[in-house]
Amino acid sequence: MSEQRYRIVFRGGLRYGFEVEEVKQNLQRLCRYDQATVDKLFDGRCAVLKSGLDEAGARRYQAALDRTGAEVAIETMPVAAPAVAVAKNFRCPKCGFPQERGLSCVQCGLVFSKFEQRSRRAEEPPVKPGKPPEAEAPEDAGHFSRHPERAFLLKAFGMILAILFLRQFLSGGLLIIAFFLFPVLFLVYIRLHAVTSGEDPSAVLAQHITFMPVMYAEGERRREGQTWVTYGLILLNVLVFYGFELRVSSDLLVNNLLFLPRHPNLWNVPLSLFSSLFLHAGNGHLWGNMLFLWAVGTVVERRIGSGRFLAFYLLLGVAANLFGAAVHKLFMGATLHALGASGAIAGVMGVFAVRCYFKSMVFPLPILGIFSLILPVSLKVRLNSLVIIGLFFLGNLSGGFSQLADGAVGGVGHWIHIGGMLAGIGLAMFFKLGDQAVEERHLEIGAAALEGGRVNLNEGEESLRRMLRQDPQNTEAMLLLARLLSRFGACDEGRQLYARAIDRLSRTDPPQAMQAFCEYCQDYFTAIEPAVQFRLAELFRRDGDLETASRCLEQLNEDRQLPADLREKVLFQYARILDELGFAEVALGYYRNLVEHFPASVYIPKVQARLARA
Repeated sequence: MSEQRYRIVFRGGLRYGFEVEEVKQNLQRLCRYDQATVDKLFDGRCAVLKSGLDEAGARRYQAALDRTGAEVAIETMPVAAPAVAVAKNFRCPKCGFPQERGLSCVQCGLVFSKFEQRSRRAEEPPVKPGKPPEAEAPEDAGHFSRHPERAFLLKAFGMILAILFLRQFLSGGLLIIAFFLFPVLFLVYIRLHAVTSGEDPSAVLAQHITFMPVMYAEGERRREGQTWVTYGLILLNVLVFYGFELRVSSDLLVNNLLFLPRHPNLWNVPLSLFSSLFLHAGNGHLWGNMLFLWAVGTVVERRIGSGRFLAFYLLLGVAANLFGAAVHKLFMGATLHALGASGAIAGVMGVFAVRCYFKSMVFPLPILGIFSLILPVSLKVRLNSLVIIGLFFLGNLSGGFSQLADGAVGGVGHWIHIGGMLAGIGLAMFFKLGDQAVEERHLEIGAAALEGGRVNLNEGEESLRRMLRQDPQNTEAMLLLARLLSRFGACDEGRQLYARAIDRLSRTDPPQAMQAFCEYCQDYFTAIEPAVQFRLAELFRRDGDLETASRCLEQLNEDRQLPADLREKVLFQYARILDELGFAEVALGYYRNLVEHFPASVYIPKVQARLARA
């Protein structure tokens, strides 16, 4: 067999009938280049897209690239670097071949931009050199470095105190003045930010405003699950209020369905524990509760599941009613007669405080002052959910003690809210939802670091390593850390993490496994564990991506250490895919190879039938 190798070269030419933008998009999809790399391909220089191929492999790559509209050429690769008659002012840092500086080496195909990124990454001092994922935090580190969750909680409580102090300071006339001056100050800030950052003022404004008039959780991924129970509860409350409560006599409601009923008996007392959760005193009471239920219920339900959420909601509503009734009877000597979903919703907020303590809530603050009543444009004030829930709890605690001091029985059910929230916190801690929250928080920090947001790479890496120390088998943490470590080029740890994550995902989440493998191939040119890569080839084939499936099998077939039983399967599948791709002559060669080396193979009848048709 000849040792001659070939490379695929692109000089910016297009096939007949294709436009530049169309070809760029096709190349991005096929080769998974980023936009900057694709743009460089069309700067008029010679670019090596693939090198080190045998003749059959080069023909396959050329055929695939022809379908993108890019006009590529197959060139033979010199066995040794020839003498250069004309002096070149640049040498490839990998093979030393003299040439003009371009996108990639014309000899070995090295992409210079990736090599430079990898070199810069290597020169930076690592955060924790040689530290394995399972290593523990050093004992001499600061207390909050070893216990980051405590630092997080401390910051939240500090923010609560600051808001309480500011509210006290801005009370009265200062608050009214601030309300009218705020729009002007906000627009001045937007203008200054745009000038200093060089961004368009309208773009800066869009980042800081919202048309949502109510509080909501930021950064929720809709794919995480449906929230049918939350929306069902909202619909049920609305139907009960407008379809039942407004149509029946108030005596029926007061005497039987409030908790506690004014005329208690054996059947209406237990019924009122639940019926009171779906009754409301008016439109404002109803819709205020429903907005809070939507804001916190959808977030909690996605994480704990619909069945558990419904059970929690009803149980916490009952607990809130019982707690409120007990406080009224023991400390005020009065019988509670309450209605509303706020006790159950406060309970969900307690669960939220444990399971979603890290979430940011967007609190809309009107930026047009009094004109916001006409045009509902609000400033996005981002607050940690613990701050909002903490202020809610302290407000109810203050109101509850005022009720005890004044002996006031009616009005807002502060003690129902407090009871529901305490019950929610206790229930969430009993089911250890806080452990899941810590895991999700660190995964979100790692994901935010990858997206290049407000989290730096070192912080994201540390969070993901902490997650793997706690759970070495966490596939999502493995994959995120692999992406983070491979951000500026290949590294051994990134390769190992990718391989482990792909192995696990290929069994549990095939689409994500295929996506992760395509990412892996952009930075790492070595095969992963053979059995896993063969499994991936089959997944790509079933998904209709025959090009990637053939590359997986081609890489395996070139492995001289491949076990014989697996090589038999690889040869057969590779030949079949080449047949489907239209490379019949090449496929026949692999079929004959299979017959020659594995004459007792179970695939022989199919192979012989195919050879007979040739």
